[in-house]
Amino acid sequence: MAGHHIDGKLSKKIKMPHVFVDKDADFASIKIAEGIETKSYVKDGFVFSEDKKGNIIEIQILNLSEIKKHKKSA
Repeated sequence: MAGHHIDGKLSKKIKMPHVFVDKDADFASIKIAEGIETKSYVKDGFVFSEDKKGNIIEIQILNLSEIKKHKKSA
């Protein structure tokens, strides 16, 4: 994700939550807390990233265009 260093720290201080959308990669990311990701897992098309204490620090929404399609058909 843009704005991240290789160690998972943000390159600059940002207000939380921070939403990043990448239309080309078809995903969105919601950074909800500062921290270094030590574990991540996928559940129902979402990637949840946790710090070493098990706190969720970021949520990524995969296949964003598919969610938009389902919303239109509902």
